[in-house]
Amino acid sequence: MTLCIKHFEEIGSTNDFALKKVLQKAKIPSDIAVIADVQTNGRGRLNGRVWHSPMGNFYCSYILNLKDLHISQNEMNMLTSEIISILQQYMRNLTNSDIITLKQPNDILVADRKLAGVLTETSYPYVVTGIGINLIVSPIESATNLQSEFNLLVKPMDLVENLYEYMKSKLMECHSH
Repeated sequence: MTLCIKHFEEIGSTNDFALKKVLQKAKIPSDIAVIADVQTNGRGRLNGRVWHSPMGNFYCSYILNLKDLHISQNEMNMLTSEIISILQQYMRNLTNSDIITLKQPNDILVADRKLAGVLTETSYPYVVTGIGINLIVSPIESATNLQSEFNLLVKPMDLVENLYEYMKSKLMECHSH
């Protein structure tokens, strides 16, 4: 499958847009990445939690077909845990650092400061996986970013396909029977 990338300069929430596509039950021909430069209504895992989304960071939601990944409906409850672990490993590879830690259920930290987060929402056979990574801006006081911590400058569009391929291959490894 190829990745179809839908890029927006500004959107309410990449997850809301992606979830709406899934719930419309439209035939989704390929995996889709919805990426935005800015989100005006980014959200966290719990109701009312806001994901602050200023220009310069990574805000992307992937629509993945779970059947293509050999993930059954019974295995869906483990997805957030699997995806956050995969993202942690990806970030460690990207930064060549093992100081990147997990805060379950869905945060990536450096020295107790939030670097990234995951929001998964499912409507079998699809999962919408929203990933936010602070690349150059720490949107709140308790956050950090890749540039400050690792002197690493990464452009959002440079991550989209690479992260997708990594995440998809790791999910397939976990679920190949």
